[in-house]
Amino acid sequence: MTNIILIVILTIWLNQLVKFSGQEMNKKEIIMKKNIILPSSPPASSPSSPQRILHAALKEFAIHGREGARMARIAMQAKVNKALLFYYFSSKENLFQEVMRQALSIVVPQLQQALSKAQKPKDLLELLPPIYTQFTFQHPDYIRMILLELVREPQVMAQMMAEAFNSYQPSPPLEIKKKLKKWGTQGLLKESDPVQLALNFLPPLLFTPIIAPVVEALFQEKFIDSSQFLQQRIASLIKFLKHGALP
Repeated sequence: MTNIILIVILTIWLNQLVKFSGQEMNKKEIIMKKNIILPSSPPASSPSSPQRILHAALKEFAIHGREGARMARIAMQAKVNKALLFYYFSSKENLFQEVMRQALSIVVPQLQQALSKAQKPKDLLELLPPIYTQFTFQHPDYIRMILLELVREPQVMAQMMAEAFNSYQPSPPLEIKKKLKKWGTQGLLKESDPVQLALNFLPPLLFTPIIAPVVEALFQEKFIDSSQFLQQRIASLIKFLKHGALP
């Protein structure tokens, strides 16, 4: 009987020891993860937290790029606990992709609407410049973020953009390609190769906010803040693209 009691006591003690050891291991894992303890549910005041995080993340990615961005800085700028970043987005990679999706959610519906209206090249050349130019001036951080990644990891970023665009149906880039190819074979465009047309069109449509400050400095003339500049730029782009593309 005494032996049985001792065995029972020893078993209970061993179970407690294993349980305690497991708790200690969990504590060490938490310390190794720099005290990031993911909440099981968001706090009551968190409905605006994801948007604050995304806004802060956009600023961080636009300045430091995907590799250089730090979750701690994003949390500080968003004024949230760092654990919430992982609760909502799991990782920095997922957070970056969500910022990308937000950018596309602004511009893609406009592109889809423009493509449904464009029955001939002239229509498309009049509809695209306002969409892209207004987007780049109203959301310059998205352009900076994308350009940084295209310089650092062009293949990775290009694939990421393709996947993001292809999540929309119809995919605007593929629809544009289809239209350009059709119009090219019909002789409605000077250049029949959609690839060459895209390479000719995209730089002036996307890069104005990046190049404009350089032109200001070189010409010693301030024009970006002019109330008429955006509309002047759109009108000039339409004229330029029509002259270059239409026979």
